[in-house]
Amino acid sequence: MEKQFEKRILEKLLHKYEKSKISKEGSKRNLSICFLFDEKNMPEYVDENSYQYESFIEGAANHLKEIGLIDIFYDPDKRIKKVSLVLDQVEESYKFLNKKSLQENREEIGSVLNKYQNRGELVSWYVSKIKERLSHYKSTISIFKTVEDLEEMLFVLERLEKQKEEISIRNFSAKYLKNSKRFEMILSKVERIVSEYLGRQEEEILSTYNVYKNPTFVYLKGNGKFKIHNQIIDLAALQSEMILSSYHLEVLGVLSLDCKEIVTVENLTTFYGYPCTNRCVIYLGGFHNSIRKKLLCMLHDFDNSISFYHVGDIDVGGFYILNHLIADTKIPFRARKMDIDTLAQYKDYACDLTTEDRKRLKDLKGIEALKEYEDIFDYMLENNMKLEQENIYYD
Repeated sequence: MEKQFEKRILEKLLHKYEKSKISKEGSKRNLSICFLFDEKNMPEYVDENSYQYESFIEGAANHLKEIGLIDIFYDPDKRIKKVSLVLDQVEESYKFLNKKSLQENREEIGSVLNKYQNRGELVSWYVSKIKERLSHYKSTISIFKTVEDLEEMLFVLERLEKQKEEISIRNFSAKYLKNSKRFEMILSKVERIVSEYLGRQEEEILSTYNVYKNPTFVYLKGNGKFKIHNQIIDLAALQSEMILSSYHLEVLGVLSLDCKEIVTVENLTTFYGYPCTNRCVIYLGGFHNSIRKKLLCMLHDFDNSISFYHVGDIDVGGFYILNHLIADTKIPFRARKMDIDTLAQYKDYACDLTTEDRKRLKDLKGIEALKEYEDIFDYMLENNMKLEQENIYYD
């Protein structure tokens, strides 16, 4: 039992050490890392049944003192009042527990981060985020428990960004993690990372990278005639929305469009209410994936004289979606109602920018395809505003 108390005493002291300024930047002041033997830290030593554990606890503390890892302070009754960590023997304390020291752990983390530094935008963003925490000596325990966990996450993010064809979560997991269920075990964490990176929360957010829980569907309405096998579908005659599965899009043919513009809409609620006279309207569902890209390119190739517009939130995510559309499809999309006048008109429904919003808005100003929107980025920054498109009336 003494060994259990040795481990507990030393782990408590090292935990306090890791959270202290001393571990991060050192200190010229006479500071110490210690804890009291009280009801909170060592109840077995102070409660009415302490006689059962007293000899084990004192034996453990005395042994740690004998090997030079801690100092012991006693009360007038010669009972242990508190213990403190011997700071110039910290490395030995880690060795005693068979644990990596703080410095060793940081070096391992740094090596893994450097290895993945330039492996795609998503991965580089995540690496920078962790490096920033490390540079301020902030704990990473809430992000990953071990270096192995970190490397697995970076590997998954890299594979996500390179996934060009649709794949189910189970198949993705089996293909890259050699276990069909492993990806589901870390799925919520991956979704949080991707949501933060994209600046938005939404269901099936991994479909942005062609990974899905359920098969992809595309919603469209307005004008256009299509053929699936021997079946002709006339959107105008339907006078309602139509849903196509990824299978339908594999065999879809365009017969005519009979419209002046094609509009992609970011959110489903807005899609249902968006007017569709003289246009074909497509629900994008956030960032497009390979299936939606295929449809958009098919429409553009059929008639490249038709104008393409995107309708989205007036926020970082909305403009990243616009840039992604332009860069990935090579179609000259332009934003609609994502301007200063609209933001000013609906200012009562606007939300404040986050720190991350401000950083990423400044990054947007460096993107060539979005040069014409720099005035709205400046306006958002100056007025601390962003707006979800559900608050906008489209006529």
